[in-house]
Amino acid sequence: MDVRMSAQRSLVLGAITNWAAFAAALAVSFFLTPYLTHGLGGPRYGVWCVVEAVLAYFTLFDLGIAACLVRFVAKLHATGSRTELSKLVSACLGLFVLAGLGVLALGGALVPFIAPGLERKLGEPGDVLPFMLLMLANLAITLPLSVFPTILDGLQRFGIKSAVRLVCLALRVVGLVWVMETRPGLLPLAVVFTAVNVLEHFLMALCCFRFLPGLKLSRKLIDRPTLNEVRGYSVDAFLAMVAGRITVQTGTIVVGGFLTLAAAGHYAIAARLIDMAKNLLRAATTTLTPAVSEREATGDLDGVRRVLLDGTRWVLYLVLPIHLGLLFFGGPFLARWMGDAQFAEWCFPAMAVLSATLTVGVAQSVASRILYGMGKLKLFARLALVEAAINLALSLALVGPFGLVGVAVAVAVPNVLFCLFVIGYVCRTLDVGTLRYLRASWLKPLCAACVPLAVWGFVAPVEAKWTAITFGVVVGLVPFVAGVLLLELSPRSVFLWGRPLACQSQGRPAAYPTSAQSTSTTAEA
Repeated sequence: MDVRMSAQRSLVLGAITNWAAFAAALAVSFFLTPYLTHGLGGPRYGVWCVVEAVLAYFTLFDLGIAACLVRFVAKLHATGSRTELSKLVSACLGLFVLAGLGVLALGGALVPFIAPGLERKLGEPGDVLPFMLLMLANLAITLPLSVFPTILDGLQRFGIKSAVRLVCLALRVVGLVWVMETRPGLLPLAVVFTAVNVLEHFLMALCCFRFLPGLKLSRKLIDRPTLNEVRGYSVDAFLAMVAGRITVQTGTIVVGGFLTLAAAGHYAIAARLIDMAKNLLRAATTTLTPAVSEREATGDLDGVRRVLLDGTRWVLYLVLPIHLGLLFFGGPFLARWMGDAQFAEWCFPAMAVLSATLTVGVAQSVASRILYGMGKLKLFARLALVEAAINLALSLALVGPFGLVGVAVAVAVPNVLFCLFVIGYVCRTLDVGTLRYLRASWLKPLCAACVPLAVWGFVAPVEAKWTAITFGVVVGLVPFVAGVLLLELSPRSVFLWGRPLACQSQGRPAAYPTSAQSTSTTAEA
């Protein structure tokens, strides 16, 4: 029991520190978006968004290797297999070096054809080509260096990783503001991003060698069995990445290609607001992958079920008020955030449609972490590709007649269906019944969310002023937080929450492996 509670505390602490670092980055992005929009101008900011979306596809050269590295670093570290760990890291580093060269080759051939088209739409000569080439080089360098933050994820060293990110985030903000105030332009911004990015990964490399003093990186350690093991997991993770890029980035590219660069910027703002909310919570759920791998390696399937049920319940407590808040206050928020009332008219309809993916998408992120941690990605990856294909086809069909809202519908409908399937699939994999899942994970958050729903329904709409928006949000959140505390901290809830999961579901003590059983299970893993 002490070991179980210690593992839970470690998991919660990792989630909090990872979330805090991402929340800081989110806050910076929140304030920089209107700053960059007005500083660069609408069309040039639209170029920034389109280039960002295009280059995001080059991150597919990750090939799913990072996800593989997180899983196996956690597993091999838990079982004490140091030699195998060095082989794995060396193999992944070698593959990433080749992938970086592939980015330079393919990007160097394509970018000179893409950049002139963007400059023509911009209507003036600019620094689009050198901007894209430098950002491409930044990505090529980042690929092999990404081994080190990924190792920290696998070791569950989220605290030190977050600290490094916060320091580099501060440096990046200082650099961006200095550039925008002295020499605003796309190329100077790319220089700042590249320099700080290299520094961040260098610091994380130092941390990795400190926490793994016996880690060796050598071409001689790369062997065929290790490469085959990486390939077996990475193929499915790569297919899931392809689907994710199409789902997230295609909307902006389709709008920019069929409508205008300004419209692409408007869609990107709407989509970015939803993605900010999703990623704010996914920053916590990504910490579940190594935790699940570690529990599976030691045979603790009850622990994996607890991750699913408890993790889903807590992220729902966080996402439901955000989802409702965007619907009630999204219009005035956009007008005040961007400093122009027209942004509410341009962006809110698409944002409202995209918000349909928010709650179920965050719940699905917990379920998908279970699949990544257990290495069960085959069906998940292929269905993600089906979702992406439907997304793309619908976007192309609806962008003409319905504009931004049509693209938002094309993104939202397939994504909601996909998320529901993934949740059901994970429940079947872990032998968790639908009613049990809904009762343990969704019932309390939905009950608590009724409070802000009623309050905000009475308060909204509000004026596009920070004071009015803040007051309206707080009026609903205060009783919501009180309701959550009442639901979770009542004597009965505390008693049930602290009991083993098997005890709750089957009315008998949970069967935890003895020391001998744990040793045997670990050896087999």
